[in-house]
Amino acid sequence: MLNTATTIRCSPSSIPAIRGRKPRASTLALSVLFGLACAAPAQESAVAAKVWLKFNHTVAGAPLRFDDVSIRSAAGQTLSISRLDYLVTNVKLAAGDSVAMVTGAGRGVIIAKANRDSFEAISVPPGKYDSLEFDIGLAPTLNHSDPAGFGPTDPLNPQVNGLHWNWQGGYIFMAIEGRYVSGEHGAGNELGGYSFHVANDAHLMHVRLPVAADIQRDTLITLTLDAGRVFGVAADDSAGVIRIDHAAGTDSTHSAPGDELATALAANIAAAFAVDSARPFDALPSSSAAALSAPAGTTPLTLSIPAHFPQPLLPADNPLTVEGVALGRTLFFDDRLSRDESISCSSCHTSKHANSDPLRFSRGVDGTAGTRNSMPLFNLAWAHSMTWDGKRARIRDQALAPISDAREMKLPIAEAIDRLKASPKYPELFARAFGTPGVTPERLGLAIEQYLLTLVSADSKFDRVLAGREEFTPREARGLELFIKEYDPARNIRGADCFHCHGGNLFTDGQPKNNGLGVEADADNGRMLVTGNRADAGKFKTPSLRNVALTAPYMHDGRFATLEDVVRHYSTGVHRSESLDPNLAKHPESGIGLSDDDIKALVAFLESLTDQSFETKASKPQ
Repeated sequence: MLNTATTIRCSPSSIPAIRGRKPRASTLALSVLFGLACAAPAQESAVAAKVWLKFNHTVAGAPLRFDDVSIRSAAGQTLSISRLDYLVTNVKLAAGDSVAMVTGAGRGVIIAKANRDSFEAISVPPGKYDSLEFDIGLAPTLNHSDPAGFGPTDPLNPQVNGLHWNWQGGYIFMAIEGRYVSGEHGAGNELGGYSFHVANDAHLMHVRLPVAADIQRDTLITLTLDAGRVFGVAADDSAGVIRIDHAAGTDSTHSAPGDELATALAANIAAAFAVDSARPFDALPSSSAAALSAPAGTTPLTLSIPAHFPQPLLPADNPLTVEGVALGRTLFFDDRLSRDESISCSSCHTSKHANSDPLRFSRGVDGTAGTRNSMPLFNLAWAHSMTWDGKRARIRDQALAPISDAREMKLPIAEAIDRLKASPKYPELFARAFGTPGVTPERLGLAIEQYLLTLVSADSKFDRVLAGREEFTPREARGLELFIKEYDPARNIRGADCFHCHGGNLFTDGQPKNNGLGVEADADNGRMLVTGNRADAGKFKTPSLRNVALTAPYMHDGRFATLEDVVRHYSTGVHRSESLDPNLAKHPESGIGLSDDDIKALVAFLESLTDQSFETKASKPQ
């Protein structure tokens, strides 16, 4: 396939070979950019070397410190960066006018704050190269392809990159968000928020950099992105200098046609990269767990993935089996996993309430109340964390924690295992599920994990409308319109701005956010209790809005009794603090001021996300 968006530098003798290649129909095959396959004949027969790219992030020569309000921009403003994510694609090396024959996808996602900063880009014939080229963003064909078609580890899987624009179509090429000293929402050093999402075909950014690379074996090319240059380079030169101002609408861009801010940002970003070094290296070790086959004697079970959902990355070391899921389901409903055999996992996660608890705080075996509202349990195959504060990322770990917790089931794990060993049924069920005899804490967690992974919820009215089988009422349709529309009065756009945190068919980005509930000295500060970082104060996992009409009360502490209470919080009740999410901090002082009719419309849309079939799927086995 010839990539017509790229300038091809080939010798005349190479052109017939390129023209003779037939394009493949597969969506994934689009990543093989045959239009870049031009190299000197002497190189074509050589064994290819892998090229890795690693990106460092700096501001004025110093390492970028996230959430630190100390960056001085070219416009003279003081600001911080809390998010810096971008897609790197179409990577190639060149020697003079000859572009190397490249293989591999040539793309990766950089999520700087999570230290996802490296990827294997391409393979090239050994030789000397003097320039490195890549794009920030995607060519139109890939940009508008179906995101559900990309595998669970592909950089273009929305679960991997967090940059797909959901129902609006296409990807964000670079997302940069943070806070800035504004004074707009009060006196003195009040912090506003900014959210720059550079996207859409017109803003595809091409980068070409000089590099001195004599590649004879696997090579690591290290680059630097000076994040400060995204805002411009000189205060006395107005071209490209970004001054963030809420009233002028320059605190936000979604790259609509004619948006001068997006155009300026794209130019700044393309000029902000530099190559540091190119050196031989040993390939980076894989962090993935070794894939295991289903145990002998078990029946493999394939998880049914809704066609409109992204592909999940399932645990490679815990393959789903019919026997393992059945064991996990039995354990989930078994009261003997609590000290006095009075409650089970399902006591605080009831199927009628989408596996959540209608109590604000669940009660343990002694009637002791917990400190946080029980989270609903569904679509966990796509979840980034299993707790409000992100303390545990794996289901198997969280499955064991409530059993021994003094406020919950209050049973030491060792004693729980002894009970299971002594039962007339469990030793045989464990042997069937894992292929060999043995009841262990590890297997207890793995079995419950298998069961919970199968609880997929995707049959709501929203899904049926998406499939063309039903239609929204006018009020529901208005609610969806508000849900997916930006709140940007400077551009006469007045939506509810819900999609930033709850976009996509999963209705969550799964990330910890401070959503304006307030941060007090004696409050539950969520993520900060895990990281110790003040910038994480008041941040809690963004829950899915699927089945939200069934999961009251709301928030980590169950403070809101109704969906209307929740929407009114975002409308007029947001508390400002240093760790408030930028996408809320860019709004007026206490919220976006929705009308009563719009609040009712949003609630109507949220109620359309209820999956009435889930209760049966998650009910106790008979």
